[in-house]
Amino acid sequence: MTRTATTLKTAAFGSIALLALTGCGGDDGGGDGESGDTITVGIAGEVPYSYLNDSGDPEGATVALAERIFGDMGYDVEAELVNWDNLIPGLNAGRYDAISAGMSITPERCEEAAFAEPEIMYTTALLVEEGNPHDVHTLDDVLELQENGENITLTTLTAGIEADYSTRMGLEYNGVGSADEGVEMVQGGRADVFALTAISLTEMAGDVEGLEVTEGFVQEVDGVMQYGAGSTVFRQDDTELLDEYNEHLAELKANDELGTIIGEFGFTDAEVPPEDLTAEALCAGDLESLQDIEQ
Repeated sequence: MTRTATTLKTAAFGSIALLALTGCGGDDGGGDGESGDTITVGIAGEVPYSYLNDSGDPEGATVALAERIFGDMGYDVEAELVNWDNLIPGLNAGRYDAISAGMSITPERCEEAAFAEPEIMYTTALLVEEGNPHDVHTLDDVLELQENGENITLTTLTAGIEADYSTRMGLEYNGVGSADEGVEMVQGGRADVFALTAISLTEMAGDVEGLEVTEGFVQEVDGVMQYGAGSTVFRQDDTELLDEYNEHLAELKANDELGTIIGEFGFTDAEVPPEDLTAEALCAGDLESLQDIEQ
């Protein structure tokens, strides 16, 4: 696809980045479109999923995936930068047509929106002070210290999957609206730990002086390993658009092109979902049937 225009503007909701891409055209909300129609996707400032680069242009693995699939469907694409917490509310309010941010597929979110089939697997990591003074490597370690009365402060994205883990595990934590805020919390000494996807923390803070990123892990909650994946999100009544998107996504998986697209942004074969991992199972919270998946 050829990038034709990029515009930054200020709106009541904050900074918005528009990325116009050439396409075969489309009818908003459905496929088989005509030239000039667009799909607008909400993105989040989380490297390497979706973010604004140094030039202010939308970039990242999910942006590239949206560019490819929606382009093949016949649409130009616009990308709007949105705070993570506002992504699903903004989608359902009609501010954009889909979310392209690697959002984790969870039963709670599936009650609010419709998810495409899994696109990117992930593991969790912890951002800590260099030297890892509290010696924490999973959320279980943080919980043990809290239960023993140690003063250790955990931060997660307010609407992030790590917040869900923390709530279910009984952890005390503070929520922030963006990954940048979480990094700044640890960097400024206002938090001891920031939990986020491993690849994001490595890309964002792996080389930041005074900080350290632990190795990625799959968190266990209630005796079940929380294997997870993210995908593109649609409004629940946009079934035609979702179905067509899934058809094109399936072609990329069958041709081994999905790994190539996201691989340009640091993802490996380990982050490409296996064929037997489905949005339906993740929406149902059926993780016990997925315990044989190897990360």
